[in-house]
Amino acid sequence: MIKMLRGIFEKNRIWIIVILILNLIFGGLLWLVNDKAFLYIFPTMIIGSLILYCAIAAIIYKKDIKKKEAIDSFLYEPTKDMENEIISLFHNEEAEVIKNIGEILRENKITINNHKQGIDEYEEYIEAWAHEIKTPLGLMTFVLDNRKEEISPVVYKRLEYSRTKMQENIERMLYYARLKSANNDYFFKELSLKESCIEVIEEYKVILHEQNIDVIFDINDYSVVSDKRGIQFIIRQIISNAVKYKNIEESKPYIVINSDENEKNISLTIRDNGIGVKAYDLPFIFEKGFTGEIGEQRKNSTGMGLYLAKQVAESMKITLDVSEKYTGGFEITLIFPKVDY
Repeated sequence: MIKMLRGIFEKNRIWIIVILILNLIFGGLLWLVNDKAFLYIFPTMIIGSLILYCAIAAIIYKKDIKKKEAIDSFLYEPTKDMENEIISLFHNEEAEVIKNIGEILRENKITINNHKQGIDEYEEYIEAWAHEIKTPLGLMTFVLDNRKEEISPVVYKRLEYSRTKMQENIERMLYYARLKSANNDYFFKELSLKESCIEVIEEYKVILHEQNIDVIFDINDYSVVSDKRGIQFIIRQIISNAVKYKNIEESKPYIVINSDENEKNISLTIRDNGIGVKAYDLPFIFEKGFTGEIGEQRKNSTGMGLYLAKQVAESMKITLDVSEKYTGGFEITLIFPKVDY
């Protein structure tokens, strides 16, 4: 309010100065004519002028508030009725400008709504496709699990590798859609960290074996209260990156999974001896689409894995911490707050 009143006085300062000068001139003439009357009349005149200034400022302030509210409403909903209301508050010479602004705002709103509708329809289609593709993927899993002896080991490994990568990409799509939804559909319960990790590693066993990557478990059977699907999704992104960014010059590539506990938290650390991340890239690894230093292994990377992992972790109140000190590969820790129940 004070800022607005100051603005009113600044906008009308010329008139205020003119009236003040006239008051001083009148006061000077009055003093020359009758110095005794000056002592009574001039202060009254000054007080009256101040009251008049304040009254005018209050009227202008109310009009400006009404204009601001009308403009805010007009920008949010630029209808013809709102446009006419705005015009009634301004001078006639400003009406044409307001009409032009209204036309532009209405055209922009139609364009935005059309784009939004198109995006919504596209997202619905992609999500529906991701769900539909689960049927043939499930059939592929069934065949691989029940007809393994009828398939040659080489073909089986290739099919299992393809199935795992398809499942991984579909899951990312569904989680991306879920993150944009108002309802994340998490189911929190007490679960075993060790069991959750083992299940994910089991899914990747063919890929890990093919890449000759050893998985070393040094994990206690801690229990946390969280969503199992969410935790396993985060772990999958980390394991997938460990495989993707394996150091091809390393004779014994590995992934180490360990856990720890303190008074407030339970932590799960996953470490590998892959190519790692450059120190100057660390602040950006959770950004959408970030792939870091260009190289053969990053050529086909989407930069979505750790971004989605971070988003899911934050929505589940899990902290992801990347070690800056570890230089022999990549190390990331999932920190779960202890819950009293």
